Amino acid sequence: MGLIDYLLEKTLKVSPDQLYRHECAECDALVGDMLPSLPLGTPVFCHFTLNVAEHSGICIGDWIVRLDGGGQIISSTPRVFLARLDGRNLAANIYYAATGRNQPLAKSDIAIRALEAVGAHRDYHVLTYNCHGFSIRCIDGESSCLAAWSLRKIENSITSVFGTDEWRWRCWDGWR
Repeated sequence: MGLIDYLLEKTLKVSPDQLYRHECAECDALVGDMLPSLPLGTPVFCHFTLNVAEHSGICIGDWIVRLDGGGQIISSTPRVFLARLDGRNLAANIYYAATGRNQPLAKSDIAIRALEAVGAHRDYHVLTYNCHGFSIRCIDGESSCLAAWSLRKIENSITSVFGTDEWRWRCWDGWR
């Protein structure tokens, strides 16, 4: 859970399951979770720095396109995606947007926007243009959102673009 979500939970007394769309940890492994690669254009994220924040990107098969902290839009392996902060990030899981029990949410338009951005440089700033802003712009293609503090804005974009509120973040173990 990100810092902002933690503060919302403590302030508003809202349970974590109302803040995040994670499936329960006790759920059995599902077919989609073990896919070696996700469909092109699947939104993904991992926790960051002891769950104080998150890092997001767009999965392109077995690569993830993301905005790094230096402002470079790059594609990396899932292992590198998790190893932020020169490998000091303790994240162990990558989560993907999915509907039903095993259907990753993906669109070719999302993949195209992410791939077209690879190699570009942006003026990264944690407050004004961050990885969530990049992910949202890939998802909706026209967002004026350049930065987001939590997954809530990404979740809202996914719900809007895919036209459904019946989806959750699922843990993706198939890349290992």
